[in-house]
Amino acid sequence: MSETQSSLFEGFNSLEELGELGLIEKIAGMFGRHRTSSTAGIGDDCAVLPFGNSESMLVTTDLLIENTHFYLDRISPRDLGYKALAVNLSDISAMGGKPVYAFLSIGLPLDIPLDWLDAFLSETRKLSEQYHVKLMGGDTTKSESGLLINYTVLGIAKHDQILWRSNAKPGDKIALLGSTGESGAGLKLLEINDLPDDEKYRQLIKVHNRPRIFIREAQFLARSPAVHAMIDLSDGILSDAGHIAEESGATLQIDVEELPLSKNLRETCEKFEWQPLELALSAGEDYSLLFTIDKTEIEKVRNEFREKFSVPFSVIGDVTDGPSELRLNSDGNSFKINKRGYDPFKNIES
Repeated sequence: MSETQSSLFEGFNSLEELGELGLIEKIAGMFGRHRTSSTAGIGDDCAVLPFGNSESMLVTTDLLIENTHFYLDRISPRDLGYKALAVNLSDISAMGGKPVYAFLSIGLPLDIPLDWLDAFLSETRKLSEQYHVKLMGGDTTKSESGLLINYTVLGIAKHDQILWRSNAKPGDKIALLGSTGESGAGLKLLEINDLPDDEKYRQLIKVHNRPRIFIREAQFLARSPAVHAMIDLSDGILSDAGHIAEESGATLQIDVEELPLSKNLRETCEKFEWQPLELALSAGEDYSLLFTIDKTEIEKVRNEFREKFSVPFSVIGDVTDGPSELRLNSDGNSFKINKRGYDPFKNIES
């Protein structure tokens, strides 16, 4: 090990011990976050780059690896084609942007059937056409170790409408658009051999394999000056709300009784003796939107939102003065827990 490597990772014995967030912090420390009033590198859903006088370019990239992020025998090629692009579009929307261009790099095993590839690409095209995103290039290669999929997506946003993680303000309410916990339950169902055929189970698996994304809804929220910060729930509320707390220098308090846990989630968890609240807080891959909003404007925005999209968002907590941390409220008691979301290096919820 070189002297630089020894200094950079001093105090850690392995990548598993360091974890994903620890690695990102080390990389950011070495290369810098490159933040100004109008640009950002490491530390948000997207990199933000100057682009013209009134707009910024948003850049996100995501890597999916077979047997780490998905199992080929448990997801259809169409669902994987949808999800691989959708999770990147969600990152653009989480900052209030409009996705515009995509680049696909893919490592393919030689034995992958051509009809599988046709279905995968057809669903990718369908989603890209739905949101007017153009596939502009990428790279293809042979893979000796399973299927690898990497998307880079570019989007645009007006300077004054970007929803930074760092902009939550004491006095804001915390809101959630979409479901939470259902994707985690769907993943657990996929891991069960000989799962009974049940519509409830199919719906939860669908949430995991084909997550709903909120592109137009996010753009609407970004146009409101009352909405201050936003993030999509890729790693779970504990992790992602924790990012907003840390970046904003504020305390985020979540009222766990207000989390929108569906009847399907509750019944399935009861059947298999899972904890629905644990899934809702830490499982991740819901790609719902968590955002903070001025409490004096919340009813106005909520009514306008419901009229336009016919779906409500839930108010689940408050932003307060205090240390940069996430706290949970339950039955009038406030507590802090150290558990966070999914960490691919630790292969557990940390």
